[in-house]
Amino acid sequence: MRSPFLVFFCLFTLFISSCQEKQDVAKLDAFSNMQLEQWNNNLSKIIVRDIFSPPVASRIYAYTNIAAYEALVPGYPEYQSLAGQLNGLPQVPKPDTTKEYYFPLASIKAFATVTKKLTLVPENTERFEKEYLDQIKKIGIKEEVLENSLAYGQQVGEHVIAWAAKDNYLETRALTRHVLSNKTNTWQPTPPDYMPAVEPHWNKMRPFVLDSAAQCKPMLPTVFDTLANSKFYKEAKEVYLLGKNSDDEKQLIARYWDDNPNVSETVGHATYFKQKLTPGGHWVSIASGVIKNKKLNIMQAAETYVYVTTSLADGFISCWDAKYKHVHIRPDTYIKEYIDKDWNPLIQTPPFPEFPSGHSVISAAAATALTHLFGENYAFADSTQLVLGLPVRKFKSFYEASDEAGISRMYGGIHFRPANELGAKQGKDVGSLIATKLKTRKTSLTAKL
Repeated sequence: MRSPFLVFFCLFTLFISSCQEKQDVAKLDAFSNMQLEQWNNNLSKIIVRDIFSPPVASRIYAYTNIAAYEALVPGYPEYQSLAGQLNGLPQVPKPDTTKEYYFPLASIKAFATVTKKLTLVPENTERFEKEYLDQIKKIGIKEEVLENSLAYGQQVGEHVIAWAAKDNYLETRALTRHVLSNKTNTWQPTPPDYMPAVEPHWNKMRPFVLDSAAQCKPMLPTVFDTLANSKFYKEAKEVYLLGKNSDDEKQLIARYWDDNPNVSETVGHATYFKQKLTPGGHWVSIASGVIKNKKLNIMQAAETYVYVTTSLADGFISCWDAKYKHVHIRPDTYIKEYIDKDWNPLIQTPPFPEFPSGHSVISAAAATALTHLFGENYAFADSTQLVLGLPVRKFKSFYEASDEAGISRMYGGIHFRPANELGAKQGKDVGSLIATKLKTRKTSLTAKL
């Protein structure tokens, strides 16, 4: 016959053990709910350091966050996989039902696995991953659960990598550079570096949700003309006068949304480069701020990043398709030739054709994704550029921010008005299509996050 004391002691021990386990899970959940924000922030630092172009950066943001989302889904029954929804994504491996997992850990492992593959220096991710795992172990997790979760995250990450390998990215690396035209209305390399055109074959990339790169075409830009009474000349004169009569606020807006990943500056005989966030990275940062402000859990965060990053990625594919079909002249070239040879834009002109504005397209696409999730009148503060010494900017909605990003390109002297306005329309079309076609929930998203 068992001693009553022994029975009580065993039950008490089990109770204490159960309470401790619940406390550990609660601490793990609290820690995990911040992780996708931190991992995206670290990814942005890597992208800046590796100097990826804006289109390439958008590809990296999308694949890493899709991997994170897919590794989480098995632990959240109300959500569903994106397999069969995203172009070419086959069914994602399912976890072994006989094993125990902590899916937020699997999610971060999947994110890290894809990051190491798509960026230049895997060690930059490995160091961050080691710090993350040290914290997980310090909080407390069963060794078996740790190993199962890491293995599953690795499996999902490799699955996404195999899918990414078929998106034509490697094939575009081997294609010829853009061939310049001698027509007066076409894009030419601009000072100070006269760099060759960036990613002229990006429209050959497999979109994530769009049927094709040309699915959301913008309306046509204004017909080129050099006559002083022509519409095109007046559009160029508008940009010229905005630069001539600029004030502090317009200059701040232009610099705030510059987001040029590789700006050159010359001092005397020395030229050096400043690396900054890409336009897509800026909107990932905005999304991170919303996630932090609303205290979303890791699944809601993953959902948010998926909508935003696929909108950014398809926005770039759509925009770049139009850019290299129109091969439109930049204000820098036109104004110096026909209005004022000594004029210079406020910010450095990026090395690709003018129409449509890339920032206008992708900002409107990202704003549409965020509006789909959080509503039309979500006010927020954007502190993305504090690292550059620029102040926090406050917006009444995501569209207000995207509109400012668009007009900033005119204030900066690098776009004509139609590139911004028609580009914004194109971006909204891309974002709306993705919000309509992509279903993260098994039931419709009836309430905003």
